[in-house]
Amino acid sequence: MTPTRKEYVKTLCKTIATRLENQKSIAFPPRLRSIIFEEVYQLVGPYIMTDEDLREKALAKMGAKAEQINDAQMTESDAYKAARAIVRASFGDDELNGFYFIKPLKQVAGMIVSYLMRSPSIDEVYETDEDLEKMIVDWVKTFNPQNIT
Repeated sequence: MTPTRKEYVKTLCKTIATRLENQKSIAFPPRLRSIIFEEVYQLVGPYIMTDEDLREKALAKMGAKAEQINDAQMTESDAYKAARAIVRASFGDDELNGFYFIKPLKQVAGMIVSYLMRSPSIDEVYETDEDLEKMIVDWVKTFNPQNIT
Protein backbone atom coordinates (compact mmCIF):
# COMPACT_ATOMS: atom_id res chain seq x y z
CA MET A 1 0.00 0.00 0.00
CA THR A 2 1.39 3.38 -1.01
CA PRO A 3 1.63 5.80 1.92
CA THR A 4 -0.94 8.58 1.90
CA ARG A 5 0.17 12.17 1.45
CA LYS A 6 -1.36 15.57 2.28
CA GLU A 7 -2.19 16.08 -1.43
CA TYR A 8 -4.60 13.15 -1.09
CA VAL A 9 -6.56 15.08 1.54
CA LYS A 10 -6.83 17.98 -0.92
CA THR A 11 -8.04 15.58 -3.60
CA LEU A 12 -10.58 14.11 -1.16
CA CYS A 13 -11.96 17.59 -0.39
CA LYS A 14 -12.11 18.44 -4.08
CA THR A 15 -13.89 15.16 -4.80
CA ILE A 16 -16.53 15.83 -2.12
CA ALA A 17 -17.33 19.31 -3.45
CA THR A 18 -17.34 18.10 -7.05
CA ARG A 19 -19.69 15.20 -6.30
CA LEU A 20 -22.07 17.45 -4.39
CA GLU A 21 -22.12 19.84 -7.33
CA ASN A 22 -22.50 17.06 -9.93
CA GLN A 23 -25.40 15.51 -8.02
CA LYS A 24 -27.10 18.92 -7.84
CA SER A 25 -26.94 18.89 -4.02
CA ILE A 26 -25.29 22.31 -4.01
CA ALA A 27 -24.97 25.16 -6.50
CA PHE A 28 -22.24 27.76 -6.78
CA PRO A 29 -20.74 29.95 -9.50
CA PRO A 30 -18.11 28.00 -11.47
CA ARG A 31 -15.61 30.84 -10.95
CA LEU A 32 -15.65 30.09 -7.20
CA ARG A 33 -14.96 26.35 -7.58
CA SER A 34 -11.27 26.51 -6.64
CA ILE A 35 -12.03 28.81 -3.69
CA ILE A 36 -14.59 26.32 -2.37
CA PHE A 37 -12.15 23.42 -2.78
CA GLU A 38 -9.51 25.34 -0.84
CA GLU A 39 -11.94 26.45 1.89
CA VAL A 40 -13.15 22.88 2.46
CA TYR A 41 -9.53 21.71 2.65
CA GLN A 42 -8.56 24.50 5.06
CA LEU A 43 -11.54 23.60 7.24
CA VAL A 44 -11.05 19.83 7.53
CA GLY A 45 -7.40 19.33 6.51
CA PRO A 46 -6.09 19.85 10.05
CA TYR A 47 -8.35 17.01 11.29
CA ILE A 48 -7.25 14.43 8.72
CA MET A 49 -3.73 13.06 9.01
CA THR A 50 -1.95 10.97 6.41
CA ASP A 51 0.83 8.38 6.54
CA GLU A 52 3.19 11.26 5.74
CA ASP A 53 1.94 13.17 8.83
CA LEU A 54 2.13 10.02 10.92
CA ARG A 55 5.74 9.48 9.90
CA GLU A 56 6.65 13.06 10.85
CA LYS A 57 4.93 12.68 14.22
CA ALA A 58 6.66 9.37 14.88
CA LEU A 59 10.06 10.84 14.00
CA ALA A 60 9.40 13.80 16.28
CA LYS A 61 8.38 11.43 19.09
CA MET A 62 11.51 9.40 18.42
CA GLY A 63 13.69 12.52 18.57
CA ALA A 64 12.22 13.45 21.94
CA LYS A 65 13.03 9.98 23.26
CA ALA A 66 16.52 9.66 21.72
CA GLU A 67 18.25 9.21 25.07
CA GLN A 68 15.83 6.46 26.13
CA ILE A 69 16.35 4.73 22.79
CA ASN A 70 20.12 4.67 23.31
CA ASP A 71 19.70 3.39 26.88
CA ALA A 72 17.33 0.63 25.75
CA GLN A 73 19.74 -0.59 23.06
CA MET A 74 17.04 -0.28 20.37
CA THR A 75 17.91 0.24 16.75
CA GLU A 76 16.58 3.39 15.10
CA SER A 77 14.24 1.35 12.93
CA ASP A 78 12.81 -0.47 15.96
CA ALA A 79 12.36 2.85 17.74
CA TYR A 80 10.64 4.33 14.68
CA LYS A 81 8.27 1.36 14.44
CA ALA A 82 7.45 1.62 18.14
CA ALA A 83 6.87 5.38 17.96
CA ARG A 84 4.71 4.99 14.83
CA ALA A 85 2.64 2.27 16.52
CA ILE A 86 2.05 4.53 19.52
CA VAL A 87 0.99 7.46 17.33
CA ARG A 88 -1.20 5.25 15.15
CA ALA A 89 -2.86 3.59 18.15
CA SER A 90 -4.00 7.00 19.37
CA PHE A 91 -6.48 7.13 16.47
CA GLY A 92 -8.32 3.95 17.45
CA ASP A 93 -11.08 3.21 14.94
CA ASP A 94 -10.73 6.56 13.20
CA GLU A 95 -8.46 5.26 10.45
CA LEU A 96 -9.81 4.74 6.95
CA ASN A 97 -7.96 4.08 3.69
CA GLY A 98 -4.74 5.57 5.01
CA PHE A 99 -6.41 8.64 6.49
CA TYR A 100 -6.30 9.13 10.25
CA PHE A 101 -9.14 11.24 11.59
CA ILE A 102 -8.34 13.37 14.61
CA LYS A 103 -12.07 13.99 14.92
CA PRO A 104 -14.59 11.25 14.03
CA LEU A 105 -15.52 11.07 10.35
CA LYS A 106 -19.14 11.96 11.09
CA GLN A 107 -17.99 15.12 12.87
CA VAL A 108 -15.69 16.05 9.95
CA ALA A 109 -18.64 15.58 7.57
CA GLY A 110 -20.73 17.79 9.84
CA MET A 111 -18.07 20.50 9.62
CA ILE A 112 -18.29 20.40 5.82
CA VAL A 113 -22.11 20.58 5.94
CA SER A 114 -21.95 23.59 8.28
CA TYR A 115 -19.56 25.27 5.88
CA LEU A 116 -21.88 24.62 2.93
CA MET A 117 -24.83 26.11 4.81
CA ARG A 118 -23.09 29.33 5.83
CA SER A 119 -20.61 29.97 3.02
CA PRO A 120 -21.22 33.06 0.91
CA SER A 121 -19.58 31.14 -1.98
CA ILE A 122 -22.44 28.61 -2.06
CA ASP A 123 -25.59 29.91 -3.77
CA GLU A 124 -27.93 27.07 -2.86
CA VAL A 125 -28.02 23.83 -0.85
CA TYR A 126 -30.72 21.41 -2.00
CA GLU A 127 -30.30 18.60 0.54
CA THR A 128 -30.93 18.32 4.27
CA ASP A 129 -28.01 18.42 6.69
CA GLU A 130 -28.47 14.73 7.45
CA ASP A 131 -28.52 13.72 3.78
CA LEU A 132 -25.42 15.77 3.02
CA GLU A 133 -23.59 14.32 6.00
CA LYS A 134 -24.48 10.77 4.97
CA MET A 135 -23.33 11.37 1.38
CA ILE A 136 -20.02 12.82 2.54
CA VAL A 137 -19.37 9.94 4.97
CA ASP A 138 -20.20 7.38 2.27
CA TRP A 139 -17.87 9.05 -0.25
CA VAL A 140 -15.02 9.25 2.23
CA LYS A 141 -15.48 5.56 3.03
CA THR A 142 -15.18 4.64 -0.65
CA PHE A 143 -12.42 7.13 -1.51
CA ASN A 144 -9.27 5.25 -2.34
CA PRO A 145 -6.00 7.20 -2.49
CA GLN A 146 -4.50 4.30 -4.45
CA ASN A 147 -6.66 5.28 -7.44
CA ILE A 148 -5.12 8.77 -7.65
CA THR A 149 -2.80 9.15 -10.59
